[in-house]
Amino acid sequence: MARPVKEGLDYFPLDVDFAVNDKTEAIMGEFGPKGVLFMIYLLSAVYQNGYYLQWNKLKQMQLANRIEGVSPELANQIVNRLIAYGTFSEELFNSAKVLTSQRIQETYEDATKRRKSKKPTKYWINVDINKDTSVVNVNINPQSKVNKSKSNKSKVNNYDDDAGVTREQVINDWTNLWGFPNGIARPEIDEWLEEFKPEVIAYAIWVAGEHQIRSNACLKYVRAIVAGWKKRNITTLEQAKKAAANHDDRIKSERKPSGYSKPRRKEVTPKWMQKGASQADSKPNSSDDQQDDMSDEAFLAFMNSQEEAK
Repeated sequence: MARPVKEGLDYFPLDVDFAVNDKTEAIMGEFGPKGVLFMIYLLSAVYQNGYYLQWNKLKQMQLANRIEGVSPELANQIVNRLIAYGTFSEELFNSAKVLTSQRIQETYEDATKRRKSKKPTKYWINVDINKDTSVVNVNINPQSKVNKSKSNKSKVNNYDDDAGVTREQVINDWTNLWGFPNGIARPEIDEWLEEFKPEVIAYAIWVAGEHQIRSNACLKYVRAIVAGWKKRNITTLEQAKKAAANHDDRIKSERKPSGYSKPRRKEVTPKWMQKGASQADSKPNSSDDQQDDMSDEAFLAFMNSQEEAK
């Protein structure tokens, strides 16, 4: 009788910075130590199965029962956060309720390269045709022709209504500007994404970046933008672009004295758009203490005036 083929791993690598990386700290901030412990249990279950885990009621109950204080509902919340943070593929979870990622699959492939088994294809991210399952595999290879075109459309300064922007892209845009959203910012971003399409929120983040808003003011700034759009029933990217342009024009006209033509400010590529730079490189704002007591409209006008003065 042939020996059964081993599917899972006996152990898996855990990065030395696991405890202090952005995703772990975000889970710790929202769910506490039990959330981080659940992450480890969840990753163990994935690698024990191989390179993916079918997330269903049974697995939800099993993993929740292993940690005191973790209910099945809380387990689902943590899984949803990890999907939003990019730990697991959002596309595969939405299409097949499968927890996996390209990194998990690369780790699995490296650990099993000496095995004489065939290369897996079921839920394999870089496979175009899934031969072993009736579920259509989602191609999320960033180097593929299809997604390469979407990636080009999704440049932070060129969002389109059909850009295919995802929730993950929104989080990535925020992270690239100001670091991974903390336990206060992340729930609010999730609320925005429930009310607006991802490309609209991504554009609001881009507007803040274009005005070189610092990390200590970014949440209030983007919140003010979103609140203004919501008040005006703005729901599409085209409407948002027009609203942002009208707002900037209005601020400039209100600031410009009659009969005086202010020299045009030289346009400089924001530091956050330059390779290797971050939002922390922008010039400091000496008036941070004034921000918390302002209304959304006044705050936007104030921050824009600070940017104009640079």
